[in-house]
Amino acid sequence: MQETTMILDRLRVVKIDAHIWGGRKKLRKEDLILADGSVLPPEDLASLGSKKIADPTELAVFNRLKKEAERVCLKVGTRFLGGFAVPEGALDAIRSELEQIAVRFREARAEFLARYDQTIDAWIARHPGFEQAIRRAVDPVEVVAAGLRFDYIIFRVSHPESTETGGAAESSLDRKVGSLSETLFREIAQDANDLVESSLLGRQAVTRKALSPFKRIRDKLNGLAFLDHRVHPVVATLDDLLARIPKTGALDGPYLSEMIATALLLSDPDKIKRHGEGLTQIPELSLPMNHGSAPASVPGEDRPAESVSPVIDHFSLFDDLAEELEPDASSIEPEPLDSVPEPLVTTATADDCWF
Repeated sequence: MQETTMILDRLRVVKIDAHIWGGRKKLRKEDLILADGSVLPPEDLASLGSKKIADPTELAVFNRLKKEAERVCLKVGTRFLGGFAVPEGALDAIRSELEQIAVRFREARAEFLARYDQTIDAWIARHPGFEQAIRRAVDPVEVVAAGLRFDYIIFRVSHPESTETGGAAESSLDRKVGSLSETLFREIAQDANDLVESSLLGRQAVTRKALSPFKRIRDKLNGLAFLDHRVHPVVATLDDLLARIPKTGALDGPYLSEMIATALLLSDPDKIKRHGEGLTQIPELSLPMNHGSAPASVPGEDRPAESVSPVIDHFSLFDDLAEELEPDASSIEPEPLDSVPEPLVTTATADDCWF
């Protein structure tokens, strides 16, 4: 319990409260045009699914903004209790970014509602013959307005006060807090796996943009290092790698090889933990120390990491690291109110919340 309290004292939870009108309604029998003799299966056997009453691309902006808000939290935090546990020191930066997203969400909402009727008419025009099926399911603009809103809440979690069920509640919270580092390692592994697949494999040289994911991973781990003693050695490994990389120029040869080796190690939660315990080491590549001298700058190095030419298989150096990672299947995706007024984007902060 004492360790849990120490961790909770340094964390705050950010919950994204975004509701996005889906533009879908239940498909009904009368919406279907059946051939003579066709028979629908009974309802207890099969459902008819749903129909889209508005163009999904018109609503894509709201889903993008919600995902962007979640990425802001995941950049420094980890999933926890339906929200994101973030270091207390990162709150100001998170608030600032979420407020900017809230403004953009509100602007996109106002624009969509202003042309809602035209959007529906355009969707009907794209599907001649199904006008009645669409029109009888169209929501009034007031319902749509109530179903598009963005907000967030920041709160602190603490142990419950002594009650008859206090012991069980404390045990449950201890388990949740104890699993935070496991969640963190899985998220890091997914990020590292994405880096390997999208920017490192099959490359003979990469631009310096390829270093950005390493820096993000390093900063996230460093901010949450108090969750697990095994985090600090991993941060030290990343610091050592970044310190020896030349300050300018393309990255190839032994530099790229060690970047691949490090990313492969980070792409497996178990290897991260073993490395943190000193049981797994990155193969020694004898990289030269960077004392300020560096290869000449490569034109266009501001562009994303890109392939220079097909290359030798770097995995021959790191056979023990080349296990394939199963991507983390975690996902986060989503309701009408009674009123239409423009929702105010507010930040509610609760002092204490216990489970």
